[in-house]
This record gives sequence, structure tokens and C-alpha cells, in this order.
Amino acid sequence: MLTLAARGLGKIDAAGLRGASLVSTDELTAMAGALAAFGLVPIPPGAPVPDRLIITHQGDRA
Repeated sequence: MLTLAARGLGKIDAAGLRGASLVSTDELTAMAGALAAFGLVPIPPGAPVPDRLIITHQGDRA
């Protein structure tokens, strides 16, 4: 997962907005999975932003 995420990030880093259009759905899914694994709290469309966006401990949202 992290390799796919890193490849997608590499495309964006190398080519900016053009690179973003080159990211595959697998790379995008891996990037989202990596963010979730590292503790980023997902915000559903239309939902308010929570006070804490990062889970620092299991069940704790920072």
C-alpha cells in the first residue's frame, strides 16, 4: 500500500496539477489508506470539520 501511495505522491510532486491527473485509482486508494493508517480522520461530504483531525491513540482524535 505504501509503495503505491508513494508512487502517486511522486507523480504529484514531480508534475504538480498535471501529475495529479496521472495518479491511478489504485494509487489514490492507497494514498487514502495511508492517510487513514497514519491517523487522519475522514470527514464525509457536508459534515462539519471535527475539533481533532488526527487520531493520536486508539480511540483518541487530535
